[in-house]
Amino acid sequence: MVPENAMPAIPWSKELGLETLSLGDGLCSMRLSCRPDLTDGGGAIAAGVVASLIDHACGGAIMSRSQGLSISTLNLKIDHVRAPFATCAVTAWAHCYKVSETMAFVRAEAWDRGPADIFAAAQGVFAMNRPVAR
Repeated sequence: MVPENAMPAIPWSKELGLETLSLGDGLCSMRLSCRPDLTDGGGAIAAGVVASLIDHACGGAIMSRSQGLSISTLNLKIDHVRAPFATCAVTAWAHCYKVSETMAFVRAEAWDRGPADIFAAAQGVFAMNRPVAR
């Protein structure tokens, strides 16, 4: 498991209870434990919760390659292959495959029963925010 201070404390990720499993070299893996309050009422984890997990995993993958810069999500396309099971923990894995001076590019997958049975796949572009000189 990754040390708790390896990723910045983001209030929304703390509220969801996201756990960083691995982080480094452009890769990040995060888990969301099973919680009834995160379901859509129909027996599946809510799509917004899944999107948040994937977005955070993508951010972690980028931050592992470019320490010290903040990032902003510009575009995150998520293909929902099927509904995730609400009775299983959900894991997302993200790979930052390219970083330029202004943008980072990431692919991600999410699964519940195992990495061979994904329920969502994503592709994202993130802005690399430079510190403002004062």
